[in-house]
Amino acid sequence: MAASVAIDAGVPIVEKKYLKAKDYITFSMARFATAAISGLVQGYLLIFYTSVLGIDPIKVGTMFLIAKIWDGINDPIMGVIVDKTRSKMGKMRPYLLYGAVPFGLVIIAMFLPLGGVLSSVGKVAFMYASYLLYDFLSTLVGVPLDGLPAVASPNSEERAKIISVSRIVGSIGEQSGLVLYSLFIIFMPMKDTFLMMGLVIGIAAPVFMILGGLNVKERIKPTGENVHILDGFKYMFQNKQFLVLILGLLLTFFRNLVSAMQIYMVTYIYGDGSLNIAFALPGAIASMIGMLFAPWLKRRMDAKKLFILSTVVHSVMLAIVYLIGYQVHWIVTAAVMFFAMLPVGVINVAPHLMVIDTLDYWEDKTGKRQEGIAFAIVSLRSKVSSAFKDYFIAFLLATFLFATPLTSAVNDHSPWQLQVTLDGLFMMFTVIPAVLNLVCIVPFLFYTLSGKRMAEINARLAIKRMLEEGGGEDAEESGEGKTVGWMSLEDILRDPAAAKDPDAAFGVVGRMSLDDMVAYPPVADKQTADAVTEEAPKCEEEIFVKEGCEPVTEEEKMELAEKQAVDEYEKGGDL
Repeated sequence: MAASVAIDAGVPIVEKKYLKAKDYITFSMARFATAAISGLVQGYLLIFYTSVLGIDPIKVGTMFLIAKIWDGINDPIMGVIVDKTRSKMGKMRPYLLYGAVPFGLVIIAMFLPLGGVLSSVGKVAFMYASYLLYDFLSTLVGVPLDGLPAVASPNSEERAKIISVSRIVGSIGEQSGLVLYSLFIIFMPMKDTFLMMGLVIGIAAPVFMILGGLNVKERIKPTGENVHILDGFKYMFQNKQFLVLILGLLLTFFRNLVSAMQIYMVTYIYGDGSLNIAFALPGAIASMIGMLFAPWLKRRMDAKKLFILSTVVHSVMLAIVYLIGYQVHWIVTAAVMFFAMLPVGVINVAPHLMVIDTLDYWEDKTGKRQEGIAFAIVSLRSKVSSAFKDYFIAFLLATFLFATPLTSAVNDHSPWQLQVTLDGLFMMFTVIPAVLNLVCIVPFLFYTLSGKRMAEINARLAIKRMLEEGGGEDAEESGEGKTVGWMSLEDILRDPAAAKDPDAAFGVVGRMSLDDMVAYPPVADKQTADAVTEEAPKCEEEIFVKEGCEPVTEEEKMELAEKQAVDEYEKGGDL
């Protein structure tokens, strides 16, 4: 075992850095790719089906509903499959690598202008086949991609950073369809525009996903439990903290009314559908700024407080937009909405941090770590929330007597609406999501994974992983001088059994390489061990830090490790 490079004594194991610049860059490229695909499908597929293929909107809506039902079965099963996977590349990366090219090909196929080739029945059959295949591949690639940050690094700060950075880049990717459509529609008809959009994204996205899968390693090894299909459905109810989190996130669909109602507001209230980009781009930029500040804010408060605070600020800003009213110039509304969208970036990052916290909590409690199942349920939650949002919008439109549907084929369509309808549309854009979005905070009141508790959990997991892996396969250091509390890595490697024995004597700490430690006997001799035990005074917790005073028992060492992690958290440092 070769390793003679020392690291500084006293560096907390939970602060060790694992990720390099290429990890952040290539994973963000993969996130950009999947976000570009998602933005293309969500923003333009409905228009393509109805305006290019000429399929009845009711048939399209029915197909989407069936797809949501399929998601309810598909996503948890995929999560179990991921957690059962054991390969040299890990359990996430193989699906990202092998699913990328088929995913891109399906995107191209979905936007083929076959309206003049297929019969009415053929068009519907093509729609079902291509969309359900897209939905399957989206789950196949999306669940592992979402779970990859959870296993890329044991360091919680690095995980927060890679999630935040990749979400920022992903927000840019979501606007790819808008940019491509604005460019191609100038030179070609709509059907060819959609085809070119599908070609560009369908070719580029797999390349980006493969680069991410090749470069980002899985550094947290799978736990050894045998996962069954039903575990995907049981996990949510067994892990109570995860269940509370999912319930809270389900209710965030009220917030999504803002983006969904934007096109209605600019078309019917301001009478110009082209203003959509004037609201969408600044909102996306504001959200990216929020994501950029999320890691900085995470170091100052835990993810739960961060989510609740951001939700409240977002609701307050939406209420301000409502109070200003829509009689003002649209620039005023867009400017205030910019500030209303700033906390949305933080809201988009915080739940993923909490999901990883629930994974750490579950591993600490049971020894099991089930990223695949967890992120499959998160993916399903997102799709169910989207369905709730669509139905809720339809209900409100009917309530406010919205009479004439928006026709996407006519850019200057501005039908007459009742005043109560215009007022209702503006309320759906502002005050309704502002008030109802606060409902999602209620489940989070029962979420108990605070920053202090997570600091204790992270400290225990750091010791557990060090015991299991001897420093980790990615470690370039020897472990010399590396400590958790007063227990050094040398002690644990020298005598792992003693490290787990509450009555074991505190080992002799030397400045040794791992080569020396392997050759060195577990205890030099019993007399030396007894002498060290007699010399080391039993200390109270408050005087552990004094020179020459060391904890004696394993219980004292573990308590001190947790105390130091909590103290570091309360000082605002890295966990």
